[in-house]
Amino acid sequence: MEILGLDIGGANLKAIKLSVSNGKTHVKEVIREYFPVWILGKNGVVEGLRKLKESVNPSPNYVVSTTMTAELSDLFRNKSEGVRFIVGTVEEVFSDASRRFYVNVKSKLVEYSEAYKSPLEIAAANWAASAWLISKKLRNCIFIDIGSTSTTIVPIINGKISVQGYTDPEKLVYGELVYLGVLRTNICSIVNKVPYKGLFARLSSEKFALSGDVCLVLGKIGVKDYTTETADGRGRGIRECLDRLSRVPCADNEILNDYEILEIARYVYESMVFRVFETLTQVRSRIASLGYNPSTFKVCTAGLGSFLAKEAAKRAGFKDVIDVSGIYGKKISHILPAYAAALMALEVLGK
Repeated sequence: MEILGLDIGGANLKAIKLSVSNGKTHVKEVIREYFPVWILGKNGVVEGLRKLKESVNPSPNYVVSTTMTAELSDLFRNKSEGVRFIVGTVEEVFSDASRRFYVNVKSKLVEYSEAYKSPLEIAAANWAASAWLISKKLRNCIFIDIGSTSTTIVPIINGKISVQGYTDPEKLVYGELVYLGVLRTNICSIVNKVPYKGLFARLSSEKFALSGDVCLVLGKIGVKDYTTETADGRGRGIRECLDRLSRVPCADNEILNDYEILEIARYVYESMVFRVFETLTQVRSRIASLGYNPSTFKVCTAGLGSFLAKEAAKRAGFKDVIDVSGIYGKKISHILPAYAAALMALEVLGK
């Protein structure tokens, strides 16, 4: 039997194929690809999932387990429409699967009728899949997953997921979601000024450069990690990234030398760390209010931006910081919700 775990995001499509035989589970294939829903359109989403199915070529006896965040895309009028479209597409594309499951915000799996009836229970539930998995490994911890676009923070207390927010707006309020990632975030949404020739210059609000440019020129990611489109449509090499960053204060690569541009990148990166640090202090405060010492909690990081999560966690006072790649491997770390969704199906099926 095979289980296909899907994480259908607004910017990335992640999938894993597991093979189950004789009580043992084997990872057969891992896929992570850029999937800009707002560019692809509805037909492109359908076609993308069809191509994915062709690529993984599941066996006749297979199950699909799906989580999603793509419903937030402005391709859809609202989240309910988005969830129902994605659920309907999965049902159509994978109609030959023996079972099709969807992760909800309570870390449970439901099938089509329940997902269609209660779409907001399915919306942006990828964190619930990951947290379900981590809670089985770590009793008291804070799980931090930083991807290309956003940062998820999930407290786990006494082996139970202990969130206050179940929707994106609630999570933004409670410090469980930061709309900051290591590839796609516009620089002018991170800082409102940058160092400029011994002073500070205010910024243009144009989309001149992204967080991926910052992380690449500072050596935090490699060119192969920069999978999304760039702000100007040009390449992802250091030269192109530096050129884009020079435009943030309405300058260019003639007005600023490379050393000056790198100082801008350092300033922006420190601001990124602070954004996550600030949210972690909010979460620490809540844990402390419940009578627990947050300094005794582990932090488990995941995603392409795990390096940022580690740095912010240490500054926030956490001493025991581990990466999920140390538990499941690096490939799994980058597609954790899809992997977790697949394992949830495995548990439901009693395999």
